[in-house]
Amino acid sequence: MKFGIMRTFRILLFGVMISCLGFSKTTQAQTPKTPITLQAVEDSFIVRNYALLAQRYQIDASKALIRQAKIWSNPTFSTVLGFGSTNNFRPFAVGANGQTEYNIDQLIQLAGKRNKNVQLAATAARMNEATFDELLRTLKLQLRENFYNLYYRQQTAKILKEQLDNLETIVKAYVVADQKGSVAHADLVRLQALQVGLENDYLDLKQQELESQKNLQQLLHSQDFYEASLSPSDLVAYNLDKLQLQQLLDSAAVNRPDVRVADMELQTSRLNYRLQKAMAVPDLHVGATYDKQGSYVNNFVGLTLGIDLPLWNRNQGNIKSAALQVNATQQQLLQQQSIAQTEVLNAWQQILALEKRYKGFDLHLFQNEFDTLIEEVAKNFSKGNITLLQFIDYFNSYSDNAKNINTFLSKRVNAYEELNYATGQELFKK
Repeated sequence: MKFGIMRTFRILLFGVMISCLGFSKTTQAQTPKTPITLQAVEDSFIVRNYALLAQRYQIDASKALIRQAKIWSNPTFSTVLGFGSTNNFRPFAVGANGQTEYNIDQLIQLAGKRNKNVQLAATAARMNEATFDELLRTLKLQLRENFYNLYYRQQTAKILKEQLDNLETIVKAYVVADQKGSVAHADLVRLQALQVGLENDYLDLKQQELESQKNLQQLLHSQDFYEASLSPSDLVAYNLDKLQLQQLLDSAAVNRPDVRVADMELQTSRLNYRLQKAMAVPDLHVGATYDKQGSYVNNFVGLTLGIDLPLWNRNQGNIKSAALQVNATQQQLLQQQSIAQTEVLNAWQQILALEKRYKGFDLHLFQNEFDTLIEEVAKNFSKGNITLLQFIDYFNSYSDNAKNINTFLSKRVNAYEELNYATGQELFKK
C-alpha cells in the first residue's frame, strides 16, 4: 500500500516537473502590465522626459542671449531745466527768459568688445547643446539598462513562479501524505526548505524587477507597469565585427558630449581672456548738447566726446585671472579626454570577455539540453530510479540555470550599451 502511494507521488512530481518545463499553464492574478518594446520606450522618453524638455528650453534661452549681445547700448539723455538763480528763484523757468539744456550720449565700445561678447554668447549656446547631448547620453543608458534588466528579470521570474506554484502543490500533497504516515517526515521538511528558499529567490527577483519598473516610470514620467518585449532580431546588431578600437578612442576624445562640453569651456576661457584684454581699452562716449542761454552764445549746440583715462585700473587682475583660467580648462579638457578613452577601452575589454564566453558556449542550446535533462530526471524519479534528494538537487539546478543564463544575457547586452555610452555614439543600430 505504501509503495502504491509513493508511486502516486512520483507520478504527481513528474507531472509538476513537466509543468515547470512549460507543458502546462498556470493561471494567476497579476498586476496589469503594458506590453512595450525598446523603440516605444525611447520614443516616449524623448517627448516626455522633463529633464530633456528643460534642457531644450535652456538651449533656446542661450540662443536668445546671442541676439541680445549683438544689440548696441541705449543712448543716454539728460536735461537741465532752469530754476532762476539764488537771487531770483523761479521754478521751471524755461520760457523766453529761462534756461534749458539737453544732452544725449552714446557709448561706443572699442577693441571689439561687442563682437567678443557675441562670440561668448554663441559659445555658451553650443555648450548648452553639448550639455543636452550629455544629458541624453546619460539618461538613454539608464533607460536601456533598466529596460533590458526588466526584460530578463521578468523572464526569470516566470520560470521561478511556475516552479514555485508547482512546488506548492507538491508540498501540500506531502503534508497530507505525512499526516497519513505515507512518506518520511524528513522528506517533507526538505521540500519545505526548498520552498522557502525558492520563495526568497522569487521575492528578491520581484524587488529587483520593481526597481527597474520604478526607474522606467521616473524616466518616462508614467505610473504604468510594463511588460518588456524583446525579439532575437533586436539583439542581432550587438557585435564588434565592423568596429575598430582605435577609431572609437579617437572619436571619443573629440566627439563625446562631455568632452565637447570641456572643449566649449576651454573656448569660453580663451574668449574671456581676449575680452578682458579688450576691457583694458577705454570705451568712447559720443554725444551732442544744446544750451539755450547758458553758454557764450544763445542756443549753443556742441559735440561731446568722452573717454576713461586708464591711469590706475587697466584690468590687470581680470586679465591675469582669465589667463590662468585658460590653463586650467586646458588641463580639464585633457582630463576629460583621458576619462573618455579609458571608459571606451574598458567597455571594449568587457565586451571581449563576455563574447568569449557567449561565442564559446551556446547558451540557447544549453538551455534546451538542460530542459531535456530535467524532463528525463522527472521520468526517472517517477520510476524510482533517483531519490528525492537527487530530484531536489536537479530542481535547484534548473532554477539556478535560468537565473544565471538571463543574468549573463542581461550583462552582455548592457555591456554593448556601455560602449555606446563610452563613445557617445549609436554603434549598434538595427
